[in-house]
Amino acid sequence: MKKGIISLIIIILAACGIILANEQSEQGLVADIKYHVLPDPMERNTYDTGQCTHYIFEKVKERGHMIESDWSDAEHWAENAEADEYVVNDQPETGAIMQTARGEIGHVAYIESVNSDGSIHISEMNLYEPHEVTERTIEAQNLNDYTYIHPKINPHAEYERIQDNA
Repeated sequence: MKKGIISLIIIILAACGIILANEQSEQGLVADIKYHVLPDPMERNTYDTGQCTHYIFEKVKERGHMIESDWSDAEHWAENAEADEYVVNDQPETGAIMQTARGEIGHVAYIESVNSDGSIHISEMNLYEPHEVTERTIEAQNLNDYTYIHPKINPHAEYERIQDNA
């Protein structure tokens, strides 16, 4: 009986300690532990340099968001993103990825902005030449030709942003 009471007191004290430690951390103890234990998913760009996929990975990273580094060629991105539980739909929005399976291995572009007339302004790499970054506007009536992948928030970027502002 005495051992049971002592064990219960130790468990209660440990739980209180964890709760107190969690409240002392800006993001919470669990977020702190995840940040230090789990690798940054955007740390390493595995896509081929000079290709549209490499460029998009870097654009997404620059904005503090994340995508996976193993989606293969651009033609597979929408199906792989959906399998990885990303939002994939027909709704373009700033910061989303425009994807098409057309062409030899598909193509992806980054949506820089959605304009008031419904058109979108995109940036992309390797539309014409490897390593060449171009920008263009896709008219509203042509938006149904594409699929849109919505990146997730990168927990590492969010954690670092909060730490920088603390």
